[in-house]
Amino acid sequence: MTRACLNLLAGVYALQLSSFAQGFELIELIFVVFLATTFAGRAGDFLCFFAGVLLFGLAANGIVNSRLDPQYAGDSIVTVVRIADFPTTSESGVSFVAVPLDSARVPSRIRLSWFQPPVELRLGDIWQLELRLRRPRGSSNPGVFDYEAWLFREHVGATGYVVSGHRNHLLRSADLDIVDRVRQRFVDRVSSLHPASAGVLAAISVGARHLISAQQWDRYARTGTSHLMAISGLHIGLAAGGGYVLASLLGGLLVRGGNHHNRAVVVALLVAVSYAFVSGLAIPALRASLMIAFMAIVVLHRRQVKPFTVVAAACIVVAVSSPIASMAPGFMLSFAAVIVLIWLAHRLGNRVQRTPVARLLSWVEQLSIVQGVLLLGLLPLTVLIFDRIAFVAPAVNLIVVPVFSLVTVPFTLAGLLFDGRARALGDAALHVAAISQELLEKLIVMAAELPGADHRISAITGGAWLLLFLPVLWVVLPPGWPVRRVALVAVIALVLHRPAPPDYGCVAVDVLDIGQGLAVVLQTHANTVVFDTGPAFRGGGNAAENVILPYLASKGISRIDTLIVSHSDLDHSGGVATMLKHVNVAELLVGEWLRGQEREQSFCNAGDAWEYDDIHFSFIYPPKGGLRDGNDASCVLRVAAGDHQLLITGDIERPAEQQLVRDGLLNEVAAVVIPHHGSRTSSSAPFVSALAPDLAIASAGFGNRWGFPKDDIVARWVAAGARVLETSASGAIGIRLCEHSGMEEVTEYRHERRRIWHE
Repeated sequence: MTRACLNLLAGVYALQLSSFAQGFELIELIFVVFLATTFAGRAGDFLCFFAGVLLFGLAANGIVNSRLDPQYAGDSIVTVVRIADFPTTSESGVSFVAVPLDSARVPSRIRLSWFQPPVELRLGDIWQLELRLRRPRGSSNPGVFDYEAWLFREHVGATGYVVSGHRNHLLRSADLDIVDRVRQRFVDRVSSLHPASAGVLAAISVGARHLISAQQWDRYARTGTSHLMAISGLHIGLAAGGGYVLASLLGGLLVRGGNHHNRAVVVALLVAVSYAFVSGLAIPALRASLMIAFMAIVVLHRRQVKPFTVVAAACIVVAVSSPIASMAPGFMLSFAAVIVLIWLAHRLGNRVQRTPVARLLSWVEQLSIVQGVLLLGLLPLTVLIFDRIAFVAPAVNLIVVPVFSLVTVPFTLAGLLFDGRARALGDAALHVAAISQELLEKLIVMAAELPGADHRISAITGGAWLLLFLPVLWVVLPPGWPVRRVALVAVIALVLHRPAPPDYGCVAVDVLDIGQGLAVVLQTHANTVVFDTGPAFRGGGNAAENVILPYLASKGISRIDTLIVSHSDLDHSGGVATMLKHVNVAELLVGEWLRGQEREQSFCNAGDAWEYDDIHFSFIYPPKGGLRDGNDASCVLRVAAGDHQLLITGDIERPAEQQLVRDGLLNEVAAVVIPHHGSRTSSSAPFVSALAPDLAIASAGFGNRWGFPKDDIVARWVAAGARVLETSASGAIGIRLCEHSGMEEVTEYRHERRRIWHE
């Protein structure tokens, strides 16, 4: 069973990890596996592997084919939808998942934003709405969360927004089945009783996590306690255990004859399955309930089975029934955690202690060992998924997990169970749960603020891949083996790891994919320059928070020597405040004064120049003392590696271009960032002709409403001899410019990292 499970997962993940950039690479892999297994006499292994490939491929193909037809993208569509999950409210509006009820043009599951809904949106409401939809799309940048992958695994076929107007009508409220009625009723109840704790209590009881704030999620990530907010094996196990104990007690008191143990096992299974359904049937809950079901069958039939076999059986059921679920962090972390715990239980064995004090000390010791082993055993996954190590997690969980397990979860479930005529008892239980949660929250807040509470890991490259997996030695090797210490050395080396910077005389330039706006990161051997910070979004947040900061973290960059903001338009300056708050910025240069900014600012002026690591930086526009207003206030930066140059132009338009041509400040360059995203107000013929670049880059949002870059503007750059790339199609575009070899490489992140779910 275990072997079959591993081969099945190998097939599932082979398809997920295939880039599809090399044509037949997956077919070649399958052929190699087929030959290897056939000659080894393991044809069954190949069949399991191929089954994994086939299952994931069919499921993925179904999701991709169900996406919005491109001909309807951007159209105004009036349709009737049902709100399928709890809406999430922010200062700027509401986001929610909906399913259409009357339109074949709309995919079966869509994600919407409504910026000013007239009334509170609730689970199960049926609305007639006017929508503007687009195919699922996200930015594509190194080190940045893959939003497109998340939409894919959530089976979202289109994203969009509600067009405000008279066509939007609430047709029916609370069209809920029995499970959703229970969930909505409990969320309303706990929100009215304990609003401060409602987010956590709703999450651990009915799987509704929409009330947990972004600040709370960040604290839980920093302290390694995010797992407590999901309905995990811990919660399901507690519910099943409580059901077993209660059934045993009542059976002994009320029922004569029969096998009380068997009845209690069945009740425990029913409680676990019911809880999993009420909680939304997330992957960790499904895994736990499946394992309990398999164990119940084994117990009822008086059989013995190895724990790893039970885990493998549950994994096969989940992977076969929902192959896409294997992409979820909950799938990987849940199964990995239970494997580590089973392995550890086998190693520790049963330790018999005679006195209560000795038993307590032994329990604390074993819980401490468990937390340390989980940190190191799951470290490869947590780094790959979350790019961080929460060093305070073992200490925090040593306190939080017992309290959560013995107080918060049981009393929350009691509050969920006791309703109606027993509501007073349930409310009292919720009061106890809320107090415990508030105390734990204070502890988590304190731990999150400790220096070194967590550490963001830079992008794994080269030998760091070995460092990533060496910590697992602490888990698999017996205590006392000297080699185990290599695990701790590997953790230190992993923390210190940084991707190799460019050599002296070279500059790495990344034009990031930030939608409709501009953000360019330039890295020399020891210095970093950022040109523009991308847009602020109407729905909240900005490109600095979502893209630039994660990108910098992936490169191990914690300091910006020079931050340049070409001008004050929000698509260029929307992330300035976020950058200044979270990164050490030595110097801020602006083309146009940034209002409301307390940080010292200096104007960029033509003729200003400096040098980092043999790379020459200079401004050629705007002239000192000139007009500082609008697009033509933009800083124009020339970056030179020897005789090889890059020009970054902000949003300058024809008047500025004409002045540059007239003053003789332009010469041929290796690459240019096209002015104003490829608008017709820029890229005049004399300007393009004077630059004659090998590469021209347009930073523009996918499907933007202005149609940037304009086709005739692209054609003009092509006619001048340039290869034109667009961030909307290529993702982040990287180039390396060196004084001796010129433009060494050009990378298109979306193409290089393409997966089956990417457009």
